[in-house]
Amino acid sequence: MERLLQQPLRRRKAVAGLVAAGLSALLAAYYADSRVSSSSLDERTLFRHLLRRAGFGLAPNEVTTWQSLGWDNAVGRLVNYEQVANHDLEALLAQYHFDLTTPNGIRLWWLVRMAYTARPLEEKMTLFWHGLLTSSLGKATPSEMIRQNQFFREHALDNYGVILKGISRDVAMMRWLDLAENRVGHPNENYARELMELFTMGPGHYTEVDVREAARAFTGLVLRKDGNDYVSAFVPSQHDRGSKTFLGRTGNFGPDDIVDIILEQPATAPFLATKLLRFFVTPTPSPDLVQRIATTLQKTNYSIKAAVKDILLLPEFREPSAYRSLIKSPVEYLVGAIRQLGAHGNLQFAPQALKLMGQDLFAPPNVAGWPGGTSWLNSGTWLARLNAANTLVTQRAMVQFDFHSLLGDPLPQDPQGVVDRLAEVFVDGQLADPQRQILYDHAGPAAAYHQSPDQWLDQQGRSLVYLFLALPEYHLN
Repeated sequence: MERLLQQPLRRRKAVAGLVAAGLSALLAAYYADSRVSSSSLDERTLFRHLLRRAGFGLAPNEVTTWQSLGWDNAVGRLVNYEQVANHDLEALLAQYHFDLTTPNGIRLWWLVRMAYTARPLEEKMTLFWHGLLTSSLGKATPSEMIRQNQFFREHALDNYGVILKGISRDVAMMRWLDLAENRVGHPNENYARELMELFTMGPGHYTEVDVREAARAFTGLVLRKDGNDYVSAFVPSQHDRGSKTFLGRTGNFGPDDIVDIILEQPATAPFLATKLLRFFVTPTPSPDLVQRIATTLQKTNYSIKAAVKDILLLPEFREPSAYRSLIKSPVEYLVGAIRQLGAHGNLQFAPQALKLMGQDLFAPPNVAGWPGGTSWLNSGTWLARLNAANTLVTQRAMVQFDFHSLLGDPLPQDPQGVVDRLAEVFVDGQLADPQRQILYDHAGPAAAYHQSPDQWLDQQGRSLVYLFLALPEYHLN
């Protein structure tokens, strides 16, 4: 609040006007699916929509490159990201020398990856898995959390069975859900329960007996010291070798058998399909839509790549009802702003800013992860977003960006042209007349702009960028 109050009175009035003109209506439209008419979604807008959902938005001048590929080829490039070189990102990470043994170090490392990657879907899926198959610094070390993060990245579009079997042996997960304490004769049921309730089927599709039997099957997984780190290992003497009956099947089951049986259950594919559709398309996917993606999962041995590709090719993904139907998470908001600005520099402020916005990376609130949706926005997190935007835009010694890259050359001819160009960059040009007029008024007369466009942009232009980042529309995905 203090930083916001330090802004010029004129800017604070503009923010208030923009919020009053749009926030309540837009959040209502979030449920009513009445954001734009079908004629408003031109091809350029749709490609920006694609890169916000399958990544974190477009860096300056990127939209033309993606649009030139055509939709199917663009989706192919996104899902086959292993074919895309990421040398520039790796070189940038090497320059920063992040300390991956500290919480702040691993948060900054991942934020830089998300902001500057050439493989946006790889990082977006890593974020998806972090929110679904949760673990936390509350029980794991930074080094263990970064290893889990790398596992999610390496298997981001793998088969779900591979991911589940791997996460069952992940050190951070074993600590988080007490799997390392699971021993024959003394089974710990935490992981077995959450595997079914939160990771694969949802409540109502298993019994307490299934939980106990699954816990018995997971006995034998332990943590062992390996140098300075811990690794997972399977110790047969700690495993319950007795017969177990789980979800109607009987046998001497081990950890992988439990995963295989779960994937055979009719509830599993729709559960995962719903999670993916809510992440990429709409908060309320129809039963028909869920079944279509569930069928893809079942037919492809739970290939996440096949499911995500089908989702991005869905006609429903490109419908006006999907456009701006999701509220950006704090990570999507802040990383998206950094990426769209083409900003670079010192991002030390970002981890704390995200925490204040309600999304503390590597520390979800509980095993269910972040609830998302409208829970992202309240009076406190809204001000935290504005303060983060203010830091991005005004702290020149910390973060830099280039207006010529942002606006493109030649520069617009007048302040209203700057507003219109920024509207294209940040909100696809989809700006209601009252908001556009507030921004025109804030931009002021043309004389100062004509006298020195670069100087005007460094002052008034930055103020306009801040207001665009404060627009209610910008907080919708």
